[in-house]
Amino acid sequence: MKIGFLSDRLIYFLFTLIIMAACLALIWHFSGCKHESVKIKTVAMHVFLVVLGQFLLSDTIKFLLISIDKATWPNLQTTFLNERRPIVHTRTQYLKMRLNILRAQLRHGQDHINEPLNLKFQLISLDLCLYGTYFLLLTSVVLVTRDELLYYNTAMMKKIFSTNRTYTLGLNYVQELDQFYTFLEVSLINAFDSKVKETGYRSWMYGDQTAKLGVIRLRQLRRKEEYHLGWGSPQFSSLDYMPNWKLPYERMAYTDKYWNIYLPWLPSSVRYSLLEKIFLNPKHTGYCDNFPETMGYITMLARSRNNSMKVLDYLEQNNWVNTQTAAVFIDFTLYNADANIFTICNLLVERTPFGTLEPRVDVQSIKLQVLDQLGTLGLIVSIIYVLVLIQFSKTLVVTLWYEPSKLRSMWNILDLIILVLNIVVVILIIMQEFMVARLLEQIEYANKLQFLDFRRPAIVKDACSIVLGLLVLFTTLRLWKVLQFSSVFQLFSHALFIAWQALASTALLISIFLFAFGIAVAIINGNNTMNFNYIMRSIANSLCFSFGFSQHISPNDLFYGGKPMGIILYLILTFVIAQLLINVFVSTINGYFVYAKSMRDAKAEQPINFLQFLRVEYHGIFEMFRKVPCINRGYRSGNRTVADYVKYTLDDRHKKSVKSKHHALAIRFQRGDENLDEATKHENYKKRIVRLYNIASVMQTQMQLLEHFWELDVDKTKKDKPRSPKEGDSESDEDYSV
Repeated sequence: MKIGFLSDRLIYFLFTLIIMAACLALIWHFSGCKHESVKIKTVAMHVFLVVLGQFLLSDTIKFLLISIDKATWPNLQTTFLNERRPIVHTRTQYLKMRLNILRAQLRHGQDHINEPLNLKFQLISLDLCLYGTYFLLLTSVVLVTRDELLYYNTAMMKKIFSTNRTYTLGLNYVQELDQFYTFLEVSLINAFDSKVKETGYRSWMYGDQTAKLGVIRLRQLRRKEEYHLGWGSPQFSSLDYMPNWKLPYERMAYTDKYWNIYLPWLPSSVRYSLLEKIFLNPKHTGYCDNFPETMGYITMLARSRNNSMKVLDYLEQNNWVNTQTAAVFIDFTLYNADANIFTICNLLVERTPFGTLEPRVDVQSIKLQVLDQLGTLGLIVSIIYVLVLIQFSKTLVVTLWYEPSKLRSMWNILDLIILVLNIVVVILIIMQEFMVARLLEQIEYANKLQFLDFRRPAIVKDACSIVLGLLVLFTTLRLWKVLQFSSVFQLFSHALFIAWQALASTALLISIFLFAFGIAVAIINGNNTMNFNYIMRSIANSLCFSFGFSQHISPNDLFYGGKPMGIILYLILTFVIAQLLINVFVSTINGYFVYAKSMRDAKAEQPINFLQFLRVEYHGIFEMFRKVPCINRGYRSGNRTVADYVKYTLDDRHKKSVKSKHHALAIRFQRGDENLDEATKHENYKKRIVRLYNIASVMQTQMQLLEHFWELDVDKTKKDKPRSPKEGDSESDEDYSV
């Protein structure tokens, strides 16, 4: 059974989808369950994962067992299935098939008989469809997972914790050690007090939409007594102290009872696993020094204001922060329920070797739960991306399974890297979800002095973003190979391949000059300006200035070695780097491009291009779009007769062909090919003869088809004609016998 252009399998598939959709709709309507949007997305994701696991794992195991069974106990006798309803082809079907074949031959012509070129274009079209779809979906996944609220939340929190407000202090206010305790009391204790009306303190942060998870952690790093003796990088103390930093240390019986009053003077006892030491041990970069994460003396504030003030008063009375302090880190996590954003705050107060305090506010806004980042559109795009990724993985695995030698190809290695990066992204997402779930479980049972470290899933989130960026990079590089059907991409790739030695030497020359100039400017002016303080910063600023990004650099920054020397350095930076070396680089590229273009023009042109191949190979798709009412304009006479319309159409086609021929002749004349015109005429003459024969065959087949239809109509008319009473019995018998 067929309905129009629908086959049996497609009809069964559509009926199955309709029945499944109807059943799901009825279950949803009559079950009485009404969930919130997050619950619906969670259920949909679980259903998708179960179905995906069934098709990827269960079916794989099932077919593996069936194959083992067939290989171990094969059938002794092979049975062949015959068609229940064999198809009997009529003359009408034969003529239609022959007409389609002749029309296909007319579309192909002599230029489409190059089989190697057709196979090449066919592989390119398949790769373009697969990798183009994968690249677009990957870009869509990146776009739908970005949330602009994260930027505004980060900017707002940095501004709040940095500058002074009406009822709170900013970290920039802390210029002396005594002001550190004032900042803690006003901005981090009173601000989070839930009993504002009872205590009388004003609050800027507390609200139903924002909550503090866990307690605030204070971590101090102290320099050793001999840190000023010139040992290079600072050495931090890890000794056990008595209150007020007294030695020798003496352990009391009540050290671990109630609030650990000795804890602020004991080094950190937090145990880190090997993975945490490798991945979760960042070096905090301060104004002068770098500070490790796993060292220091840690104390916790309480949840309530009264208990927090007791801790703060105790620390202040015993001089917890003094002249030996190198840095104090203030870590805590906020959660905005309305925006569903975790705000991980890391405040640093660094005491430099010069006695000054340098504050820094580091705020990170993230959405740690994957489903919370995805809306309805994001969930749909992610599901489609997973399906396309499965198709991509299947293509790669099948190719390498049957042809392992293709693993030597750079493009297949790139495909393997893309697959591995996708697996890494999935693993990181699972790790992040597991860590966040454990932390959220701890919130319910957290005691008053428990610090919930949300920085670990945040670091995993950052690693996932980095891997996703690398995935976009490698996918873009892989798409470059697919675009090689274009002559522009072929020319560019060929020119880069030829010019790589000259490009590498020129880039090396520019790098050496930049390094030398950056080091010289840092030696002369580095002690007087921040732009050339460090060597790498000096090199980066020199490169930016030479390319025109000069807004943050003033010429006065180069005049600390004297005005004559500053003018010389400025001229070198402006003209030598920006003009001479860049022009050498561009000239080298231009020369190789000209050479590559001459090589391309010297080659014989291929019979067809990629677009012509697509037009013939996927003729059915183009015809389907042409039948759309908004595209197919139909016949419009324009107040002309049929003969006038045919003549107008033929004249218009002739003008276009003449114009294209003149354009082709002009291009050949510019190339200087003298004998190409006669050869082109001969080739065009042969193509016209073959095309005329094909047109004649098509017309002859159409006539045969029309004659056959006419004969069928005549036979049907004779059978349906009523019997005349004047006709004899013998004639009627003769007609009946016939």
